[in-house]
Amino acid sequence: MLLRSGFLVALLASSSFVLLNTGITSFAYASQNNSEEMQQQAPGKIHGKVTDVLEAAGYTYAEVDTGKEKIWAAATTTPLKVGDMVAFTTEMRMQNFHSSAMNRDFPIIYFVNRFITDDESQANAGAAMASPHGNIKSASAATAVKGINKVDGGNTIAEIHAGKQKFNGKTIRVRGQVTKYNASVMGKNWLHIRDSSTLDDLTITTSNTSAIDAVVVVEGKLTLDKDFGYGYVYPLIVEDASLIKE
Repeated sequence: MLLRSGFLVALLASSSFVLLNTGITSFAYASQNNSEEMQQQAPGKIHGKVTDVLEAAGYTYAEVDTGKEKIWAAATTTPLKVGDMVAFTTEMRMQNFHSSAMNRDFPIIYFVNRFITDDESQANAGAAMASPHGNIKSASAATAVKGINKVDGGNTIAEIHAGKQKFNGKTIRVRGQVTKYNASVMGKNWLHIRDSSTLDDLTITTSNTSAIDAVVVVEGKLTLDKDFGYGYVYPLIVEDASLIKE
């Protein structure tokens, strides 16, 4: 009888060990799968134009048009308005969310720490690149630049702004004085030029270098409504231009 009891105890102990070992293995396997799934779902960024804004219970809800679809996101109260360009991260995505404060259902909504707006500097926004909006030196826009006239075979900045639809996608030639310059942003050098025809300036990207106050002749393709993401949209810009210093 004692021998039989001992055998049963040993059998139970062995079975328990097998079950325990199986459980540990299954847990480890599940953890590994969860880890892989988390890595595959690493957060990204969504950016676009605000098309609707709602306020409720200390939160700002914004409908954002990415150009492909409209997506809702919510953060603590933020001064946003329709037409603003914003970006936000995608860590917390919720499906079929019901807002009790608004008595409204959202099929998909992102809850975010904050909205990144175009008014913020790139450093505060935590972006990895420098801002092409950076201003090292800016000439006063209250008066036109003197002595910067139209280049032979080209156009003034005023003519380019006025005829932007006609010039869109075409190579233009223009003379201007450099009023802003940023080097090595997104693999390009960025500058703004002005001339004597208008108070408006013109944004240029180029592989050439320049200096503030230099007078240059620019030749490159004009593009309208260029969107670089994160709220950086240019109504018109001359891309991949060549510079001739005068």
